[in-house]
Amino acid sequence: MTLGAPLYGKAFENWVFHELSACIEHREWDLGLRYWRLPSGIEVDFVLGDMEIAIEAKASTRITRDHLRGLRTLAEEHPAVRRRMVVCLEARTRRTDDGIDILPATEFVRSLGEGSLAQ
Repeated sequence: MTLGAPLYGKAFENWVFHELSACIEHREWDLGLRYWRLPSGIEVDFVLGDMEIAIEAKASTRITRDHLRGLRTLAEEHPAVRRRMVVCLEARTRRTDDGIDILPATEFVRSLGEGSLAQ
C-alpha cells in the first residue's frame, strides 16, 4: 500500500477503529463508539460517548482546514462536544486555534495505553 492511496486511508481509519474498540473493551469504558454524519455528507469518523470525544482518522502527513471540516461542523451542531481530535501521520502534536487536537498516530496509541484519551 502506498501513502496517499485511497486504500491506505481506509486501512488507517480501520486501524484507528480497532485501537479504539480494543481500548474501550480493555479499560471497560462506559462509552459507545459510533460515527456522526449529516445528510449533506459531512461526517466525523468516530464519536465516543454522548459527544465526549470526536475523532477523525486521516492518513496524511499534513492536516489542512479541509480535513477539519467535519469536526468544526459537529461543534456547530453539538457545542457541548468535549474534545475534538484528528489522528494522523503528522510528526508533532499540535492544537488548532479553535481547540482541535492534531495527534500523530504514535501519540494516539500512547494516550490509549495511558488511558488519558478519555480524560
